[in-house]
Amino acid sequence: MIQHGGNGFFQNTCIDFSANINFLGIPDLVMQAARSGLMAAVQSPQESSGSLEEHIAQWEGVEPAHVFCSNGASEVVKGLVQVLQPKKALLPAPGFEEYLRPLSMVQCGITYYYTKEEDDFLIPLDDFLAHITQDIDLVFCCNPNNPTATLYDQEFLQQVLKRCEQTNTMLALDECCLDFVENAQALSMHEKNADKRLFIIKDFTKMFAMPGIRLGYGLCTDRALIEKLRGNLQPWCVSSVAKKAGIACTKEQEFVQKTVQETAKERVWLLEQLNQIGIGKVKGEANMIFFKSRPGLHAFGMMHGIILRDCSNLEGMPQGYYRIAVRSREENEKLIEVLKQWQSQS
Repeated sequence: MIQHGGNGFFQNTCIDFSANINFLGIPDLVMQAARSGLMAAVQSPQESSGSLEEHIAQWEGVEPAHVFCSNGASEVVKGLVQVLQPKKALLPAPGFEEYLRPLSMVQCGITYYYTKEEDDFLIPLDDFLAHITQDIDLVFCCNPNNPTATLYDQEFLQQVLKRCEQTNTMLALDECCLDFVENAQALSMHEKNADKRLFIIKDFTKMFAMPGIRLGYGLCTDRALIEKLRGNLQPWCVSSVAKKAGIACTKEQEFVQKTVQETAKERVWLLEQLNQIGIGKVKGEANMIFFKSRPGLHAFGMMHGIILRDCSNLEGMPQGYYRIAVRSREENEKLIEVLKQWQSQS
């Protein structure tokens, strides 16, 4: 069973740094929209996402025909894999492992590209490109990479996409955390004329703090693929609550800008504090920070009211690495106090 950040059982007694959720919470207008969707829940939602796709298309600057909506990014990935039926997929490791479940459901062979601890888990471009061969049907990349907080620029990803074009391989690019990055638009690969071999995965979960309202979407210029994805959906896949909330999200540009600014400020503060108290190999991008300590920190944190993401269960990850989300200053200060106690025991 794949383990994720976020553990509702302990959220009443601990501050949850294990899930990369916006610490500003759900915007008021999005919450109001979700409530209006709940009022409409006495009827089945329309099978076509319709207006939601149009709003997302305007939000992303693409055509509605290039948008595929489902109930969460994980279902978007599942739908893509079910339609493509890949025989072999390439995944950088360590990385986000929720891609494994749908791949295993279609008996897809998985090849890992292992990044190295001594290289800060960076992907060396030329060697990675050499591993994208004719027999690779699907490549997954996450930008920024989760959990290692590695951010790749467009030049790197353009080279990966170019190689995928040469080998007739689909590139599934997960940009779910990219909206937290200061220059996200300059780094994103989505555009009206993007290559048909590129499929971008996004959601509203993290930015708008609504993981309980399942809504994710994919972007691809291959209209035939989008139509297949829509045709493969179960009826009523996106709830009336998710549709209303999602449309409201696309009107929250100011909230996104505020989030990016506040997140950057708190991330810089956290990085400075972690370095000062002697935490090793610290990296931070978007709303996540990745660092190395020693085994046992997760249990210690739980005992002191803090939940961190212990990354040791990820493929290719050595012991002692952790990921934390950027949260409010008050919460971040409590985290640093706990880590100071932990460091004093070393």
